[in-house]
Amino acid sequence: MDDEGDFKKARGFLLTYSALVLALWYFGADLTQFKLMGNEIRLHQRTDSVWLVLATLNLYFWFRFYQHIPRNGLYFDGPMNDIYDKALAWTAKKLKRQAIKRRVADEFASKHDPSEKMRLNYFYGEATALSSLEDEIKIQGNDAPQLHQVSRKFRTAVWLSATYVHTDKGKWIPFPVAVSYGEYNPSVAVTWSVKAFAILRGAFVTPWFTNHIAPLVFGGISTGFALWKWWNMNLIAKVVAHYPLMCAGVTP
Repeated sequence: MDDEGDFKKARGFLLTYSALVLALWYFGADLTQFKLMGNEIRLHQRTDSVWLVLATLNLYFWFRFYQHIPRNGLYFDGPMNDIYDKALAWTAKKLKRQAIKRRVADEFASKHDPSEKMRLNYFYGEATALSSLEDEIKIQGNDAPQLHQVSRKFRTAVWLSATYVHTDKGKWIPFPVAVSYGEYNPSVAVTWSVKAFAILRGAFVTPWFTNHIAPLVFGGISTGFALWKWWNMNLIAKVVAHYPLMCAGVTP
């Protein structure tokens, strides 16, 4: 079975049909007549339901595409996880920079003469979920959980540390000393903000978003506009048309 081929076909049908529906809505197309295989067809009955039919067909293509998305296709793939981890580590370093500085200062004060000087050298941050899962796979094999199955706290944990150089009897020691700050667990607001950034960036640099997410969003938008057009034609327009009569006390 050519699953990849079926997925591409379903995506193509959804994108093409959704683009057609949006174009018809945007340009205000008259859907009471059209040409089919060179023959002009005019609709005489239920013309007020044409947009509902278009929305229903669009919804069918939407579900057809959704059914063909590869397993775990809606979760981040490898490149997206890399973007997310790097953004998460960068954000964690920025948010905890002052706390790391204090931790390094305390470490230096406990081991060196107060008269000596110290200068921070580099801040380190690493999202640990992927490396931790690799260790779990070595131990548990196939029983180890996948990345999308772990808890938020586990997935977003970042290990922070810093290095510094200092003087010894007035002379600078060229080799940096590492100080571990420990594990930092960002709040939900931070992790969701980082995830939004990763999705936005990934939409431009990796195919995951355009292959799996964008067609669903595009199809949903076009279906929504078709339903809105039908609603506007059948309910809102009729209410507006009857409003003057109701104000005059006339029953239609």
